[in-house]
Amino acid sequence: MVYLFLWRKIGTCVSCFLIATSCLLPQLSLAQDSMTTVEQIDSEFTQLLTKELEQWRQQAALSQLDVKAEIKVPSGAKRLALCPVAVSIDAGSGIPLGNVQRKVSCGALGWSLFVRAKVSVSVKIPVANRVLKRGEHILAADIDWKVIKLGASDRDLVTALDEIVGRQVVRKVRRYQPIRAVQLSSPQWVNIGDRVIIEARSNGFYANMSGEALEGGGEGKGIRVRNLSSGKVIIAYPIAKGRVATQF
Repeated sequence: MVYLFLWRKIGTCVSCFLIATSCLLPQLSLAQDSMTTVEQIDSEFTQLLTKELEQWRQQAALSQLDVKAEIKVPSGAKRLALCPVAVSIDAGSGIPLGNVQRKVSCGALGWSLFVRAKVSVSVKIPVANRVLKRGEHILAADIDWKVIKLGASDRDLVTALDEIVGRQVVRKVRRYQPIRAVQLSSPQWVNIGDRVIIEARSNGFYANMSGEALEGGGEGKGIRVRNLSSGKVIIAYPIAKGRVATQF
């Protein structure tokens, strides 16, 4: 059996919807007697997808999402007794995009089944306005904002402009296509000549001191740094913008 639902502009309205739903729980409990098992699964799966997409929207600092989802509850669910409590739905990995399948269970009655959903999301994100080849450094002029329809392969998107500009392309970026993290190099947290904070940790000991970067680098790359107090040049590893750490 197929259930189709459509909602637009997921954002603050979702929070209001969830609050309103919680306020109506007593009424919903009374209405549960007339609810079918298929309707219960459809409703609770819809709420879970809405919650997961709203969490991602907030984490990615996106203004809104336009979402279309098609819930497919197996016809065998009609023969199952209504779960007296909320059903248990397995958590997914990453953003629920494209074809989604989750295990839905009722511990109280001992039944379970797999439910599928087809989820498409359109969102305004930064994209390249030209093909960016491997080895190029991305400039602000290379980026436009476009409403893009996302697919199942777009789960590691880079949605913040400051996480794109200045990065180096390690895999070709196509024009007006979502930019994925694997297509970009690690962020350049330290540049040559930067004043940095050197952090040193060992067996519960912690100290920090001022330094000067003699090389530039990102996460995981050892660079030469001069300790401004002692003048000694050491190898340290960028851990954040303007901060490096020594390794013992």
